[in-house]
Amino acid sequence: MMHRFEPSRLLLGLAMTAVAAVYLLDAAGEVEVPFWVLLVVVPVSLVLAGLTALATFLVRRSVTRRRELSERGGGG
Repeated sequence: MMHRFEPSRLLLGLAMTAVAAVYLLDAAGEVEVPFWVLLVVVPVSLVLAGLTALATFLVRRSVTRRRELSERGGGG
């Protein structure tokens, strides 16, 4: 079964993986990252994923409407 590609999920997954990696590096003492930076990056990632989901929805809706209009025009 094929699933629809969801760019927002990809973006959010990559962002959360990056946050986890930075957190682990900070815990291991490899890098020094203030905790507030991670607390800011998480909500920003969620907002970016939401905007990406909105853009994806609008593009898919536009493509569907164009396809329906062309089918109506070509069939009648």
